Amino acid sequence: MIAVGVQTWGTDVAALRRYWAAADALGYARVTYGDGLWDFTHDGWTLLAALALQTRTCRIGPAVTYAFAAAAHHPSWLAKRAVAIDHLSGGRLDLRFAVGAEARDVAASWARHGIAYPPPRERLARLEATIDALRRLWAGEPVTSPSLGLRDARIEPVPVQRPGPPVWVAAVGPRAMALAARCADGWETSFLPPAAFADAVARFDAALIAAGRPGDVVRRSVEVDAALADAPHEAARAAERFRAHRGLARAHPLLDAALVGDAEAVVARALAYGEAGATDLMVGFVDFPDTRMLERFAKRVLPALTARPRIR
Repeated sequence: MIAVGVQTWGTDVAALRRYWAAADALGYARVTYGDGLWDFTHDGWTLLAALALQTRTCRIGPAVTYAFAAAAHHPSWLAKRAVAIDHLSGGRLDLRFAVGAEARDVAASWARHGIAYPPPRERLARLEATIDALRRLWAGEPVTSPSLGLRDARIEPVPVQRPGPPVWVAAVGPRAMALAARCADGWETSFLPPAAFADAVARFDAALIAAGRPGDVVRRSVEVDAALADAPHEAARAAERFRAHRGLARAHPLLDAALVGDAEAVVARALAYGEAGATDLMVGFVDFPDTRMLERFAKRVLPALTARPRIR
């Protein structure tokens, strides 16, 4: 069985509410919303409250959130916000972290807001310290962490979920993978074709062994785009629309890391990710916020993924 979630973003709140309600009613396992200072999102944690109240059964959470500087998310405020969303959702929050990209323009985008963007080693160390502090705060413990500036910090109330919301880490590089292997409940990567994802899973499995953790304790997710055609004869057109939507050349490697085509082709591609080690797919539909692909996928693809065991 492969759990399928939906990635959402955007600033049209009415459209988001319709989409979230539809995804929940159609049986998607997770719905996420982006976090950050980008122009294509509202404040992520504010909208997670709306997402919690708009849905009833799906897991929810940030697509990823950031903990590399107190000005991005102070760990105590992050713990407190997570508890609030966990209560609003009735215990459905997943907390997903990213360590940040190594592109100069990414660092500059944070610097424009006066937020430090430390070197990779510092970002990883702060994230690991933050995850440890969050779990101890959620347990009701007093937390002292010199690296985070916490001295006998404590929060109440505690989360609905015990011992706390699951923590995911999006990781690609070896040091980030090692961090995820040490302390995450779920690991995610993005936009890899099945064979490359299988290689990443093998590296992650090795990191789990090094961390002394069994391989079945951590979920493994891959983020993919999807362009689902209504019928086989429309598959080529769906591929062209996807290429145009993403501005990709015909031979771009991202085309190999997407669910594009009719239902049969998309099911086969999704199952290939399961065979490569995925427990979860996080899907971004190219017609968002239109719900037609969301509905078509739920009707024609989801049953095939939820009815079959995942192959490892």
